[in-house]
Amino acid sequence: MRKVDQSKASRNEFWSVDSQPEKLSGRVALWRAPAVLVTFVLICAGGLIALQNWEPLSRLFPSGDWVFVPVRDHHSVAIRHFLVSFFLAFGLFCNGTIEAKARLIVALLGYFFVFCATLDYAAYGISLVTGLPPDLNVQEIAGGLAGFAVFSTQVFRRGAMPDSVEMTIQPRRKRVVATRFFAVTLLAATLSYQVTQLDPQFITKLRSFSLLGGLGPGVFLFLPSLFLMLYLLSCWDRRRDTPDPQFRPPLSIVIPAHNEEYIIAHTVAAIEAAAIEYGGEVNVLVVNNNSSDSTRAVTEAAFAKTRHVNGRVIDEARPGKAHALNRGFAEVQTDFVIRIDADTQIHSDALWRALSHFSDPTLGCLGGVPFTRGRSFFERARQSEVLVNHGYYAIGTDAIEALVAIPGMFAVYRSEFPRLLGGFAFGLNGEDSDMSMRIGEMGYRVMVDPKVRYESEVPATLHHMREQRMRWFRSAFHIAARCAEASRINHRSLRGIVILPLMLLNTSFRAMSIGLIFFGMIEFMDPFSPEMRPQLSAIFAVAIGAPFLVSIMATLINRSWRALLYVPEYTLFRLFRSYYTLESLLSITVTPASRPDKKPVVLEPLERVETASSERGKDLAVAGS
Repeated sequence: MRKVDQSKASRNEFWSVDSQPEKLSGRVALWRAPAVLVTFVLICAGGLIALQNWEPLSRLFPSGDWVFVPVRDHHSVAIRHFLVSFFLAFGLFCNGTIEAKARLIVALLGYFFVFCATLDYAAYGISLVTGLPPDLNVQEIAGGLAGFAVFSTQVFRRGAMPDSVEMTIQPRRKRVVATRFFAVTLLAATLSYQVTQLDPQFITKLRSFSLLGGLGPGVFLFLPSLFLMLYLLSCWDRRRDTPDPQFRPPLSIVIPAHNEEYIIAHTVAAIEAAAIEYGGEVNVLVVNNNSSDSTRAVTEAAFAKTRHVNGRVIDEARPGKAHALNRGFAEVQTDFVIRIDADTQIHSDALWRALSHFSDPTLGCLGGVPFTRGRSFFERARQSEVLVNHGYYAIGTDAIEALVAIPGMFAVYRSEFPRLLGGFAFGLNGEDSDMSMRIGEMGYRVMVDPKVRYESEVPATLHHMREQRMRWFRSAFHIAARCAEASRINHRSLRGIVILPLMLLNTSFRAMSIGLIFFGMIEFMDPFSPEMRPQLSAIFAVAIGAPFLVSIMATLINRSWRALLYVPEYTLFRLFRSYYTLESLLSITVTPASRPDKKPVVLEPLERVETASSERGKDLAVAGS
């Protein structure tokens, strides 16, 4: 890999039209997330004092939390009070009118208390038959899960979101996938339950190292064990894959570029090196997207030095990555196309490794795994993050045909699919995930090959990281809205029915993680009841716990030994992610009422340019000799 001038890269931290879709979100002032957390802490502390010391409340809720019936045992974390406090603080500072904020708070608290009361009185009814009062930990866990679901659902329903689109939904291997999913879920639940029945001293010892959380070991082990089994299933499936290393059809590479003069020459040089190993025809279309620097001139000079790629620069005046991609994809003449970002340098074997899988006619989209050189805190943390997300979770979800996101840093498609689906979406975050999701729902396989590797720029400053992560984390809500058709039960799509809701739930939980740590520390302090204090280790398990174990497992599985040293930094980086996720959700524009159900938008296919036009004739074509 060639060395990039990081000082120039840091100056390219523009806030583009892709960063903040105007109709769906608004700017978040730097003070707003701290204001949420300060308000949250004040509400938490005041509420706990009232629950424990104000006689009317302490008599009604002797457990120290908003539990409506008599219970046995004591809680580790008063999770219901935490959620009530977070709902209030978030609602006060979210992006919307006073009316919209008030209605959101009322909806959050109303739905949450209805769910909790229903759970509590149902458990109380059972206790009248069994003679045993409900277990407080069980009620807390159930109420906590209900609270996270209420929050994600209400932000999704009341936030400004993209219109849903009409989709072709015919998932692959429905029966096999459904059987696998239910079997693995049952096994993971059984394993988690069995752990709760182990020697209490063993459980306590694990908690003392912050490896199990205060809500119960079963809760924290369920998802890790589920994904481990899915990963093993996926590895078993891949033993039957027969990629053909000699399958090297003509292909095109489309690169959207906005003010990329500092790096585009390195990107072209990396493609040239990969084209040499590939041996087949490689066409490169760099779409100069409204650049104000020397991107076009630098790209032309880079193409002049190539000998194994046919390079051309196209101008697209409309700002926005989706516009640039659609312009480039419309001019692709080959059956296969790769989109990469202008700051992505592919490894020399990436092209032939990626295309070898497309000898399988059922494969519609493929991605790889990005790598970094570990030169900074963010790069080292990012390396652990991609090993977990792309090298582990993405492969696991492939076992149930449920992979949603193939990042646009490097994604290979059959050219006909993006055009058939109307091109890439403008005006939302996550146009890459939207495309791979809809290709998968058409009945084609979507997969990641960890051996297909590339290096993509990692933000060097907090400002740049903030812009990137707010955009990325908001995309979970945008994709769930745009692909809402897949969530209908009658389609029996695991992507739509299970994975999309889990994405929203995970994003919402991550936004609350720092608050949950603060809350646990508040409970641990005086003047609150010593009998109701959580273990300090259980507090930090929120930030460590299962994610720490999963990051080590993913690193070992991918045989990235050096990355083991990065796991502590990744654990710290997760706090940054939590904070940026909170800011991302605060940026979503909240409306006074839930969005009405609308008929999905029908998209027209992207028109393919078959011959050179007068406008195309203005573009500089530099063919490698």
